[in-house]
Amino acid sequence: MVNISLQSEYVLSIGGWWLTNTFLTSVLVTVLLGGGGIIFYLNRQNHQNVLINGVRILIFELLKMTDMVTQDRRLSKKILPLIATFFLFIVTANLLALVPGFLGSFFVETSVGKLAILRSPNSDLTTTLALAVAAVLAIQFFSWRELGVKKYAKRFFNFKNPMAFILGFFEMISEAVKILSFSFRLFGNVFAGEVLLLIIAFLVPYIIPLPFMILEVFVGIIQAFIFAILTLTYIKTSTMRHINAGG
Repeated sequence: MVNISLQSEYVLSIGGWWLTNTFLTSVLVTVLLGGGGIIFYLNRQNHQNVLINGVRILIFELLKMTDMVTQDRRLSKKILPLIATFFLFIVTANLLALVPGFLGSFFVETSVGKLAILRSPNSDLTTTLALAVAAVLAIQFFSWRELGVKKYAKRFFNFKNPMAFILGFFEMISEAVKILSFSFRLFGNVFAGEVLLLIIAFLVPYIIPLPFMILEVFVGIIQAFIFAILTLTYIKTSTMRHINAGG
């Protein structure tokens, strides 16, 4: 029987703290990326290794994409670590769930029955909400850093006239809504894809699920790209439009 739940399941207790299966997968993804980063750093001068060159090309392409939006290499270099982190974490988490033998293959016995030990982090609203909060906070940070305290504050608190004050209030609402937009977009697409794969694999467990898994690979990459490019675009617009408007 297929077990589908919106909420992640608690599968492990450490020192009285219960950990969910999506959290464990997030830790696994972080370890994989961290280990990969260390290996790349130690072998960064090796131009013969295909994987190292592949990572180098990926970083260069992400920098080019950042330049296309910011039109400012100085700002691009500051933003790139954030954008690359979002993209790599989300795409790794999405693709890891599609590895044969990963999704729904490892279980632990609990008082409520068998529960999967590992689950795609982005199918948990808590994870996508955390990513969304981090993205919005990063947008505010870069906006404050580029505009300065005075111009940044004027985005939300402008007492020049009643209309400017009202627009500042709506600006605050707009920034808050971005959290919902980021989190629900990523969560909805990933969770829907995971449910689709589980149902198809349960009903027709062999050849039929393969095309859907290939489709989910593209969806996983696209969702990571959308999250990263939206963060990048919001950072750009939150700095430039207020500078062009004269603060």
